[in-house]
Amino acid sequence: MSLIRSMFFSKKITPELISLHIPKTAGTSFRNILKSVYGEEQVVRLDINGKEDVRLNQILYRETQLPKAKVIHGHFTMELIENKFKLPPDVKVITWLRDPVKRVVSNYFYLESRLKEILDEENNNLNILSKMQRTLIEYARSENSRNRQTKFVKGRSLEDFDFVGIQEHFESDIGRLSKVLGWKELPNILYHNKTPELKADISNEILDEIYELNKEDTELYNKAIELRNKLMND
Repeated sequence: MSLIRSMFFSKKITPELISLHIPKTAGTSFRNILKSVYGEEQVVRLDINGKEDVRLNQILYRETQLPKAKVIHGHFTMELIENKFKLPPDVKVITWLRDPVKRVVSNYFYLESRLKEILDEENNNLNILSKMQRTLIEYARSENSRNRQTKFVKGRSLEDFDFVGIQEHFESDIGRLSKVLGWKELPNILYHNKTPELKADISNEILDEIYELNKEDTELYNKAIELRNKLMND
């Protein structure tokens, strides 16, 4: 084996952490924490959509092996990533969950704000948004918006994750995670892309319907809370 080839294999990096990011569960804030712990170059974003297209740092990725980085973080279901790639046997798999109603509301207003930024209707003298915009409840009723947390973790039970964090306990759960992953010190916590928890003008009737539309996510979330409480009391 040549010296160059030997050096290449000696520097091979195998992912040691898979971070499943469910939309609007503090993903950007958490990704920045991961970068502060593992280094900017060792945390990559991997997204797999419903058509099974894979993107690495938003660029189409056609390789059959996971990227050479310590941390893989992004939007994908457990089924998709395990079908697409062979995960290292000792890799840690983690995720964060959030109160289902708050997550749906936050996702809706985040998408609404992003659409406004992209269209910039006021400066461009457009009236597209008012014509195409869905109301919160219309968005919540769509199949793609319902029980999204359950869909993301499908294929793996909560007990099979090495860590399941709760966004409502983000700061204290970062402390728990640091022990699970053996971090030497706690990173600074900065929040990004934070949207309102709940808008004051959302009626209880709408909130109740969103709750009913996300019963599976509610069960998943409650189970995660139970597992968290049990671990903290052991």
